[in-house]
Amino acid sequence: MFRHILKTSILGLVRNRLDLGEGVVRALAEKLRARGAARSPRQAQRRRGATVSVEAAFGAQCRVFVASLSVAFLLSLAALTGAQTTVPTLDSVVVALESHDYARALTLSEELARANPTDPRPWTFQGIALQGLARPQESLQAFEHALRIDPNNVAALEGAAQLEFQADSSQALSFLEKLLRLKPQNQTAHAMMAALAFKRKDCATTVAHYQKSPEVVADNVLALSQFGACLVHLDRPADAVPVFQRIAELRPEIPDARYDLGLAQYGAHRYADAIRTLLPLTEGGPEGQRSAALNLIAAAYEADQQTPAAVAALQKAIALAPRDVNNYLDLATISLDHGAFQVGVDVVNAGLHVLPDSAALYLERGVLEVQMMDRYDQANADFQKAAALNPLQNDSTVALGISLLQENKLDESVQVVKQRLAKAPDDPTLNYLLAELFIRKGVEPGTPAFQQATAAAEHALREQPGFNLAADTLTELYLRAGQTGLAEKISRQALKSDPNDQSALYHLIVCLRKNKGGQSELPQLVQRLAEATARLREQEEALNRFKLVEEKGGRGSQQ
Repeated sequence: MFRHILKTSILGLVRNRLDLGEGVVRALAEKLRARGAARSPRQAQRRRGATVSVEAAFGAQCRVFVASLSVAFLLSLAALTGAQTTVPTLDSVVVALESHDYARALTLSEELARANPTDPRPWTFQGIALQGLARPQESLQAFEHALRIDPNNVAALEGAAQLEFQADSSQALSFLEKLLRLKPQNQTAHAMMAALAFKRKDCATTVAHYQKSPEVVADNVLALSQFGACLVHLDRPADAVPVFQRIAELRPEIPDARYDLGLAQYGAHRYADAIRTLLPLTEGGPEGQRSAALNLIAAAYEADQQTPAAVAALQKAIALAPRDVNNYLDLATISLDHGAFQVGVDVVNAGLHVLPDSAALYLERGVLEVQMMDRYDQANADFQKAAALNPLQNDSTVALGISLLQENKLDESVQVVKQRLAKAPDDPTLNYLLAELFIRKGVEPGTPAFQQATAAAEHALREQPGFNLAADTLTELYLRAGQTGLAEKISRQALKSDPNDQSALYHLIVCLRKNKGGQSELPQLVQRLAEATARLREQEEALNRFKLVEEKGGRGSQQ
């Protein structure tokens, strides 16, 4: 799970007061005086004076969004005035703005507005002047007045959008949407839309708009962080790697930038790259930082089937940060995966010596003890202890239910799960487990218990659509009830989530054999099932390649 949490909103970048730089206004004045010279807005934006002055006005961090829109905004305004044949009055406003004499610019633009009340340009000039005077509310009113005269006035739309965005107002969205309808290639508007979407926790929209503003966000660390975080959230770590790579290039002195890149590489299954990226973080800095890097390196080693290196990394992490529960849990999980249950218990015991009130450690120890056939009582005691230490979590109940199931105490297990469901009726894992327990009890179609099982499995899948264990259980129930069509539908959905789901493949084969219309798919499905079974066997062999044993002194090692 990606742990990096973005703590600073990109909106924080744009709270500075708009201060028109000399170069920007000079560009506008030149545009006016050119009287129709053929220069596209893109070419105008590239004028060195305009670009540099905007960046100077907003500083290195703030130049991307508001400053970029300011350049486009003023150039759009220049296009409006450039159509006139003689513009002494408008030109005098530009001169006042160019000299930062905002009070005079405001007076002149107000006179223009009184003389030409239906012309949107004087009102737009007023908006600029009022921004320079740090009067944002009046500036916004001026831009809105210009838009009432001409709703498609791009310059006024840009000015209003900029102000509302700076003020973190919900109205920014409507201005930006209108602006993008008129100028769909406006990258700065897309970047602002992305930032607003990120604030709403709408990652799909955030990614869509950042993808349309590459030039604007290329050097903005916070925007890139939002972009990368959302790509990861959308399960697209491979796409996030170049984004985090760019952040690391921009901010090489920040350890989090390197850590996030390693995290993205790990998520993209680029384990060797992740290890290379993270190793420098283990050579210096705070112990917590070094421990976190070692923990992620261990995960990469284990995923790359380098278990001895993974164990060594976690042992170093524990030595650096003995109160970090994650290192004990991860080392115990490796022991569990490799069948070294006693080694895992010893690891957890070491953690409990330091963290005696850790519900997670008691839960982990119970899971390990369940695998040791003679320790069901100890496991149940640990699950109950974990539940007492953290009554808000459901994992202990699930584990206790599974433990009782393995002891063949089905009725008691059902009772435990039902009691917890009364407090957490929408928990998908609890609902799945209840359905599975009913299947183990051998419930018959048409009985109330069978209906409860089906309802629980359906509920679990509604709450967590990609929960394939629940999907497989529901498919089994549908097949037992003779509802082959529903069983086939759920199996196909499960295979979209995991093409190698053996249960889903088997259930779909059963459905198609009952439905003679699907016979043509059978050979392919049988082949896929055989390949999935072979892959599972290879994974099990890889896990068994290293055997963890107990060294003298109680530490785990590899043979």
